[in-house]
Amino acid sequence: MKVSKLYDFSINSELCNVCQSVNNIVDFILDRYGPVRDDILFEIKVILNELLLNAIIHGNKEDKTKRVKVRTGIDNDFVYFIIEDEGEGFNFNCSSQPEECLDISDLKESGRGILIVKNLCDKVKYNTKGNKIVVLKKLN
Repeated sequence: MKVSKLYDFSINSELCNVCQSVNNIVDFILDRYGPVRDDILFEIKVILNELLLNAIIHGNKEDKTKRVKVRTGIDNDFVYFIIEDEGEGFNFNCSSQPEECLDISDLKESGRGILIVKNLCDKVKYNTKGNKIVVLKKLN
């Protein structure tokens, strides 16, 4: 797949960077792709917010000396996000993954983000270490 548009940056692991980063990515998508339905834009904002918060809080443990790398690409009617932190990663194959739970109300507050992202994206993949996620989202 040849990506026609790309946006790369990194941020310090500070929660105050999340909102502006999400807004910058949304602006990039709208500038390069054009109009996107409001419901899709809302889902993109939720996805990015969850992924960046997870990388900062759970991955980098809010260590301000660690960075979160973000890559956004647009190809045809799809956008992808690659989020990578400098943390130890996690075992995404663990049997305690949220999608195996029967009732979302039983999940701890911190376990809902990945479930939300998986349900809003068309595809989700992790690297072996578990500190890098790639998600694919259809734009129309």
